[in-house]
Amino acid sequence: MRVQILAALLLAAPLRAGSGPVLWTDDNIPAPVLERLTEAQDLALGLRYDEAEALIRGAQPQAPEHPLCGVFLVATLLSRIQEAFKSGAKEVPPSFFTEADALVAQCQRQLDAFPASPYPRLYEGAAYGMRGLAKLYAGNYVGSYWDGKKGAGLLREAVDIDPQLYNAYMGLGQFEYYCGTLGGVLQFLLALPGDPDKGLSMLKTCEDKGTYAAWPCKAYRIRLMTGERHDFAGSEPELAALVGRYPGNYDFALAVFQALDAGVNTAALRRAADDILRRLDQGWQPPKHAHCDPAAMRMDLAKACIAAGDKDSAAANLKILLGQPEPWHGRAAGLLQSL
Repeated sequence: MRVQILAALLLAAPLRAGSGPVLWTDDNIPAPVLERLTEAQDLALGLRYDEAEALIRGAQPQAPEHPLCGVFLVATLLSRIQEAFKSGAKEVPPSFFTEADALVAQCQRQLDAFPASPYPRLYEGAAYGMRGLAKLYAGNYVGSYWDGKKGAGLLREAVDIDPQLYNAYMGLGQFEYYCGTLGGVLQFLLALPGDPDKGLSMLKTCEDKGTYAAWPCKAYRIRLMTGERHDFAGSEPELAALVGRYPGNYDFALAVFQALDAGVNTAALRRAADDILRRLDQGWQPPKHAHCDPAAMRMDLAKACIAAGDKDSAAANLKILLGQPEPWHGRAAGLLQSL
């Protein structure tokens, strides 16, 4: 037993180059810190960015040299920027690049000290990818191009060293997908070949086999499936699971009703739709740029219930719509008469 305990401690201990720097990996980040980081990640996916950032910054002093803390922080800051741009923001805060530049430099020091390890490449590849996307939002297209290529190259090197480094497949899948959506001429001129289907497959690999990247990868893949490809059949039941885990994320809420309207009429999606409407009735207010229309959403659910043969649920929703102004009152009255 003592030998087993000693072996476990040795495996968890950070590796050092002699008396020099520590090699930080996914395996030697303190468990309480990783728990806080993943909790913050869930908050960010639920669009609770201030709480997420505060939780990450509170955890950082417990592992100040571990790059993964910076990766989670920069990812949260980038997600907040992306949400702000949806509402009409035009600028990327300079403070983001301060954090991203520091993370790139931190990861490069790790890579210089441990050139044979995949982990510095994993973290630095993520840092370059996120900084590149922010540069795109900032209008720095050349800088975005080079950061994106650098990041993808580092992630490929990481996977070449360790093919089971499944968390890397999130960044690789994103890059592969979006390069594949470029026109053929652009792909050739920019030397950015890609395949959207291969990108989605890589994202699914991360979702199924990754650790801390699994849920954000699921969220990202389902956004692509529902938002860009309108493949609602291929996104269920993951969509229902995402709505349950991130009830404050309006993108997933809207996608549920879009799926029902497209004929993907499952019991899980109807339950999710009913829960979303209940939360709206209780005061949940998505941002204005989400363009949520509770009456239209309730009509979608009522029609889905009719198609599924659930007349009682359909009638309950239609009776609520009777209290709405036209055209909802008239449409609901007509459907009630047909039940």
